[in-house]
Amino acid sequence: MTSRRSARQPPARKLAPDAGPRNPSEPALVPPYRPSWVDRFTDWVDRLPGPAWLPYVVLALAGAGFFVGVETIAGSYRPGDYLTLHLWLGAHAAYLLGMLHLLDHAAADALDAFRPVLILNRPPGHGASPAGSTIEEIRYRLTTLPAGLAWVAALLGAVLGLGFPLAFIHPGAPALSLAASLATFAVSPVPAASAAILAQFVATQAIAGILVYHSIHQLRTIHLIYRDHSGVNLYRLQPLYAFSVPSALTAGGWVLYSSLWFIAAPGLLREAGSLAMAAFFVLVAAVTFTWPLLGIHRRLQMEKGVQLAESNQRFEAAVIELRHRFDRQRLTRMDDLHKAMASLDLEQAALRRIPTWPWEPGTLRGVIAALVLPIVIWLLQFGLQRLLG
Repeated sequence: MTSRRSARQPPARKLAPDAGPRNPSEPALVPPYRPSWVDRFTDWVDRLPGPAWLPYVVLALAGAGFFVGVETIAGSYRPGDYLTLHLWLGAHAAYLLGMLHLLDHAAADALDAFRPVLILNRPPGHGASPAGSTIEEIRYRLTTLPAGLAWVAALLGAVLGLGFPLAFIHPGAPALSLAASLATFAVSPVPAASAAILAQFVATQAIAGILVYHSIHQLRTIHLIYRDHSGVNLYRLQPLYAFSVPSALTAGGWVLYSSLWFIAAPGLLREAGSLAMAAFFVLVAAVTFTWPLLGIHRRLQMEKGVQLAESNQRFEAAVIELRHRFDRQRLTRMDDLHKAMASLDLEQAALRRIPTWPWEPGTLRGVIAALVLPIVIWLLQFGLQRLLG
């Protein structure tokens, strides 16, 4: 992973790698908005020595240690089957931040791979694209969240996170309270410990809210890039596949996030709310992967249709010429006409084989495997429960 810098000086990885030194007469990129605190954090991680994943591992260990440490200090800590869940509850903020970091780098790399078909000048009358007008601005919008909206997303995530434990207060419980709900998952009833754990969880869900917004923002930008800045060439599809990678990583990351909850706490499989949430994540992942690519899919379909129509017209003209010669008994130089018709037939066959969905077969297989993962986990858990009684 390459480095990023502050908003006032565009990060190096948000600039095209082969752009070369900037011409002093060219204006520097003026960021269209201030970056979010998450972008500043990932910039800081990129500037650290060593691999970029290492700080997230440290953060995961620190979060898990905080959760277990608070519970231990509170006394009589007996997590039982919920130790794995407690470790995940403490560590999964690092997963969310790491996913944000990974998606930004994947999107930046995808833009670099997309450059051979990137068109920056829009047709007259279409105005400026919301995705940006220069590659530097497009890269900035693709990999950076607006500060204000990121805070709004964090607030919404925190509010929803605070309400999550309340979903596990069952009407038949002896005490309908938040403490009783936390006790369901072996969280200490000591008020100070419960408050600390709940604060950690709410903060983590605030990051989850930012990740939701990040997914929407980035995938919408990909959609706009395909709509406003892509040249379509049926014989040069590889660059158009580039943005299927961050789309697939977004979909797979959300499915994995949902699945890890069930791996950490198999008991959640007995909760209707949890199963509904897992089904929702699978649906969101499928939409996440396909929606940004729908626009370019339609354009490829249209271009394929146009070229097939043109080839059919030429083939029709060749057939008319063949009939004309046959009717007039002018059968000289028929070999040339036969070769032309055979070539047009080959062209049509080749055009029909050209895919119009902008992804590699391996990428699609990976997404399908990710979508099937929660079902596999549920079947394994269900089988083990039946086997072990």
